Amino acid sequence: MGDLDEGAEGPALYRYVASELDKMHLAFLDVMHWGNEELLTDLRKLWHQTLILNRPGRPREQIGADVAADIADIESYGSMTLANPDFARRVQTHSPFNEADRATFYGGSARGYTDYPAMT
Repeated sequence: MGDLDEGAEGPALYRYVASELDKMHLAFLDVMHWGNEELLTDLRKLWHQTLILNRPGRPREQIGADVAADIADIESYGSMTLANPDFARRVQTHSPFNEADRATFYGGSARGYTDYPAMT
């Protein structure tokens, strides 16, 4: 989300699309956030159903901050949860995270999907 590839018109387009989709009363809007906080704030105001937010690279200390601040209803963590089958336990116990092996993404096998170690 933002103006990385969409050019100067990107943020206005996102605002328009969110507003129009909101009229359809869809169950949720899933946003991949890349740093435009003003746009994110506007989308939150325009979207009245569940907003799911993913901030790639979010530091551990900020897990839960968007829900607490009512910026999102749900936070998603993508590859962090893929690489950590016990993600919730690791967050609760302040344990280190496994790093996701990006080379295995979309590889078509269990390697990189179901072979990450859980905490002992």
